[in-house]
Amino acid sequence: MTTQKRSAANRTLFLQVAWRNLWRNRRRTLLTVAAIAFGMWLVQFAMSFQSGSYGPMIELGTRMGTSHLQVLRASFHGEPRIEFTLHNVTERLAQLDADDRLLQASARADAFALVSNDPHSSAALITGVIPEREMRLSDLPSKTVAGSYISGDNQAFIGAALARNLQLDVGGELVLIGTNIEGGIGAAVVEVVGIFEATAAMERVLVQISLGTFQEAFDMVNQAHRLIAEVEDPQDLNEGKVALQDVVHDGEIVVDWAELMPEISQGIEIDIVSNAVLQFVLILIIVLSIMNTFVMTLFERTRECGMLFAIGMRRWAVYRMTVVEAVLLWLVGTVCGGVLTCLLVVPLMFTGVPIPASEDAMQAQFAFMPTSIYPDLSWWAVVIAPLTIGIGALLSVSVASIRLARLNIISALRTE
Repeated sequence: MTTQKRSAANRTLFLQVAWRNLWRNRRRTLLTVAAIAFGMWLVQFAMSFQSGSYGPMIELGTRMGTSHLQVLRASFHGEPRIEFTLHNVTERLAQLDADDRLLQASARADAFALVSNDPHSSAALITGVIPEREMRLSDLPSKTVAGSYISGDNQAFIGAALARNLQLDVGGELVLIGTNIEGGIGAAVVEVVGIFEATAAMERVLVQISLGTFQEAFDMVNQAHRLIAEVEDPQDLNEGKVALQDVVHDGEIVVDWAELMPEISQGIEIDIVSNAVLQFVLILIIVLSIMNTFVMTLFERTRECGMLFAIGMRRWAVYRMTVVEAVLLWLVGTVCGGVLTCLLVVPLMFTGVPIPASEDAMQAQFAFMPTSIYPDLSWWAVVIAPLTIGIGALLSVSVASIRLARLNIISALRTE
């Protein structure tokens, strides 16, 4: 027999002996395999749901206000004053519409003004929008509780709380008085065509009118304060930012939803860290169970190891046998965990998991939580759990095998 064939035969025998050793205590091995499989599935389950919740959460937040990306004056970003405007809005929108890297784009203008319905008055944020574009970019039109969304000039869409304060209903007239970009008086009289319910803050102060009415009232010919755009994936904004750079002029910047809505991005970061801690603790428990298995195994085989050392087997070979057993145990647990994931997580990627409590919260306060979560079983969610458990298993075997290095052959042979 050649050296190569003899080496292959030895490796095969090595694997067979390691596999046999695993099942000498069937109950303990099965319990350890179950711990690995369940832990791996639980980590993948948690990570896929965690990842799957972020996209809808971002969508809910951005579609109620900021959109994914914005172009605006740097000075307006720091201090939103009406004179810090973008020029040539119509031409720039046409350029953005022709860019395949963006799903859709629009323009908005903002100004604080006094709104009144004699004898009632209140301060409000007036936002000029392009109605047909806004209905594609925003979820606010779907929050209508009375009337309809604006469809043309000289119309207003206001929050329910503001309507109650001004004692206004659909069909009523609303007077807007503010300061135009020249420092003079900007005014308009609009008809309330719709009332919406969203967050308490939006209901109290927001009034939407058409961008044309806004420009006429505040002397902003072909101007706006923001160009907004939506991309395919809100968590991958690089191409969208490059597309918007093509329409950026001096003194203007491109900002994304994470800068405009830091409460969402910070909430996601906190969630990632807290879940990582929990997953680490779970994996640590699994690794400790593996370590316990091999500590008990080595105690049971003390006499056997002493005999192997006595007949000339090297300690390194015994340690290698233990490592092979750990790898086989990890492989069996990983396969079982993969089967669990396929059976219990993959179907939910298509059906989703409804969250009724989140739906109630959205109706009451519009919390940025999706009503259904679709798990996102990405490659890192699939790889990280078995990989960390495997590394932990090898480390635990190394710790458990320290006893082999200190084992006295005579004492071991006398062990009952």
